[in-house]
Amino acid sequence: MKRYPVGQIARLFLPCLLAAGLLLLSGCSSIKVVESWNSPSFQGHRYHKLMIVAIAHDENLREMAENILVQEFRRGGVAAVASHTIVKEIDNARREDIVAAVRSVEADVVLSIRPVSKGSTKVTQDGQSGGIYGTSTNVGGGALPGARSYSLATLQANLYDSATAALIWSATVTTYDAEDAARVSRDLARFFLESIRKEGYF
Repeated sequence: MKRYPVGQIARLFLPCLLAAGLLLLSGCSSIKVVESWNSPSFQGHRYHKLMIVAIAHDENLREMAENILVQEFRRGGVAAVASHTIVKEIDNARREDIVAAVRSVEADVVLSIRPVSKGSTKVTQDGQSGGIYGTSTNVGGGALPGARSYSLATLQANLYDSATAALIWSATVTTYDAEDAARVSRDLARFFLESIRKEGYF
């Protein structure tokens, strides 16, 4: 049996090991699912168009997050629209503004994302009762917070039937990389796609 020097074997297998490592890294997600829930009343109900609402005081951050989510959803074959293209300032939006925006694009389901905590600090939810589809005009922090002093954050995502405003699916997730909002947005999109398809909503 022919024997190969150790150095030659290493050179032969190194590219394969590097490729395998890259695949593993690309599969790592920056988010972890804490819990999820879906309404038995809407099981088997299929939707056709989704509006994404990122609840954030920072409109630049909101726009970036919504755009990434929309791109990932469309890439996955789900029709989606970003709310910022119609509702310019979510903080100042009235209930009727949001309802009108959803109807104008004929979205039959709404996905809202909001912060629950940043690091060890809870985000205030005062005024939440006045919102629709999980929106509020007094939500502290950004949907994907951009502060540089922390990396941990907890986010909540809620899926609403647009006609009834009923909550049909919800998930709480944590991220260890909140400073990289673009990465978190992509990871959230992949998780959302997998989840809503698993539940049969699309």
